[in-house]
This record gives sequence, C-alpha cells and structure tokens, in this order.
Amino acid sequence: RPTAKDLVGTPPQRPGRASPDRPPRGAGVPRPRGARDVQQLPVKAGARLEESLQEESKALDELKVMMHAAMERIEDSHEKLQRDEAHLERDREKLVADEVDVRMRQEEVSLLREQIALQEQKGGSFFCCAARPAISADIIVPDS
Repeated sequence: RPTAKDLVGTPPQRPGRASPDRPPRGAGVPRPRGARDVQQLPVKAGARLEESLQEESKALDELKVMMHAAMERIEDSHEKLQRDEAHLERDREKLVADEVDVRMRQEEVSLLREQIALQEQKGGSFFCCAARPAISADIIVPDS
C-alpha cells in the first residue's frame, strides 16, 4: 500500500484506469471462449449502429419512392379532375345554349298556336285553300 509520501506529487488516478506501474485489468489472464475484449465493444457497437443506420436509410429510400409514386398519382388525378371540369363546363355551356333554343322554339309554337286560334275565330278553316285529294274507285291495290 502506498504511503502519504508516495502519493505526494502523483496525479490522482481515475477508477478503472491502469496505473503506469500496474498492467491493465485482465492482462495476461486468459479469457473464456466467446468473451469480448473491452476495446472491441465500441467497434462492434458502432457496426451495429452503422447497420441500423443503413437499414433506416433503406427504409427512408423506400418511403421516398412510395411518396413520389403517391405524389405522381395525386398529380395525375388532379390533371384528370381539371380535364373533367373543363368538359363539364363545355357541357354546361351547351346545355344553356340548348335551353335557349328550346325556349325560342316554344315561343314559335305558341305564336303559331295563337295564329291558328285567330284564324279559327275569324271563321273558316285554316286549311281552306287546300283541297282534299280525289278518291278514285278504279285504283286497285294488289294483295301481296
């Protein structure tokens, strides 16, 4: 055991560190099979960490691919919706034009009906100028 004189002037030692006079713990002692060296642990732990990071990187790459594919599908759907909206707008415009045409024709029909009613009120038939076709008795229609 060191005395107080021996300790004067020597730097304090941290626990777990070997002193310059002593070899490190476990030096020269055979290790059991499968036991790991203390210095190898950080390397192996680093390797496991590196492996884990690579797996995470692969997973992120796969996620990026999935997200890009989803984004492309969304963009395609958006473009299709825009085309469909333009098509619907053209159909609406055509429908409005057809409605205007139908109203105009209804007004013409109403005007014709009013004219026919006025002609009938004046007395006489509207079709008074047209003669009935003559029916001939000598026309024979053969049976087929």
